[in-house]
Parts: sequence; structure tokens; C-alpha cells
Amino acid sequence: MKHYLIKIKLVKVMTTRTCPQCGSKKIKWFNPEAGIWKCEKCNYQGSLVIESSKTDKQLKETKKLEKLQKKMIRGRF
Repeated sequence: MKHYLIKIKLVKVMTTRTCPQCGSKKIKWFNPEAGIWKCEKCNYQGSLVIESSKTDKQLKETKKLEKLQKKMIRGRF
């Protein structure tokens, strides 16, 4: 009987925050307790920010790892 050690990589979702006024990615917490953000480029202050995640790239990477795991289990690697 063969035993295989399979590593599973956990993928962290990367979220990008964008200023709703100027579109800059240079937006930081101004007052975390109140949920206020501040843009370093246009000085926007508010609780609204645009968030987007890069899930397409992460999904492709996960599928690639799943294929590799199947190959290792079948002994084709």
C-alpha cells in the first residue's frame, strides 16, 4: 500500500479598497471605531468604500492544486 503526503494550500482572499470619489487605492482607516475611511489622494472622508476581491485568480489556482492532488493519488506524478 502506498501512502501519499498531500499538501493543501489555503488561499487568502485579497480585498482591494478603492475611494468612491477619485478611484485611488490609497485609502486608510481614519476612525475605525466609527467606520470612517480617508483617502490620501483627494482627502475624501466617509464610511463608503468600494471593495473588490481577486477571486478569479484564486479559483484557477485552487483548481490547479486539485488536479495535481488527483494526479498524485493516481500515481501519475
